[in-house]
Amino acid sequence: MFERLSEITIEFIASNGLLGIFIISAMESFIFPVPTAIIITAGTALNLDPLSVVILATIGSIIGAVIGYFIGARGGRPVIVWMFDEKKVKKIDNLFMKYGVFAVGLAAFSPLPFKVFTISAGVARMNIISFILISIPCRFLQFLLFAFFGDWLGGFI
Repeated sequence: MFERLSEITIEFIASNGLLGIFIISAMESFIFPVPTAIIITAGTALNLDPLSVVILATIGSIIGAVIGYFIGARGGRPVIVWMFDEKKVKKIDNLFMKYGVFAVGLAAFSPLPFKVFTISAGVARMNIISFILISIPCRFLQFLLFAFFGDWLGGFI
């Protein structure tokens, strides 16, 4: 199933270009299961401008993160437990208790599932401004790394 979703994502980006990057990046931050590495790498490997990809992916991702935040704030813990398993949620809880807003930064920059953190931040009623301000540079940097990789990879395709 995951392979098929990855194929659909790449096809969507290939046919919709930068708009596709924006839409998929937004969805990835609160519900879509395809990692950003595939989104960004595919976009730049398909010869989309790397800086445009990074900027639009960052904007889309932050919009999606805010949607995820409000899903968590509105639906509370039952929503996040329903969407993800209890074991993952407990791990996220521990990271939030230990690192606070920096847990969001870690998830925004790393391969951790950012969507779990966006929704959890809403459940925890994290300060939304702090949430957004940590997410922007971390997502931007992650996307920049994958854009460079995709651009390099595009030279071989």
